[in-house]
Amino acid sequence: MIAPGIVDEVVRLLDEGRLSQREIARVSGISRGTVGSIAQGKRPRVRTSDDTFLDPTRPLGPPRRCPGCGGLVYLPCLLCRIRESKARCRAASRRDG
Repeated sequence: MIAPGIVDEVVRLLDEGRLSQREIARVSGISRGTVGSIAQGKRPRVRTSDDTFLDPTRPLGPPRRCPGCGGLVYLPCLLCRIRESKARCRAASRRDG
């Protein structure tokens, strides 16, 4: 995993537009493919617990496999939470009806 500080630096260098992706890769010590992924937005920028106040919408930590559905998600898995809620509602309506 690449440190968030390196990703931020790569984004800054890309935004400046003075260096090519190849040069940014050489300067930052990561592969050209990784720089390309960052440039295309395919590599999510993760936040650490230190910068939660900066942007609360950024996910905390890297995506992980959900133990419930197996999806690669930012935990807690929203889909599993919705499924659990619907199952509780169905069970309650059967019990009441």
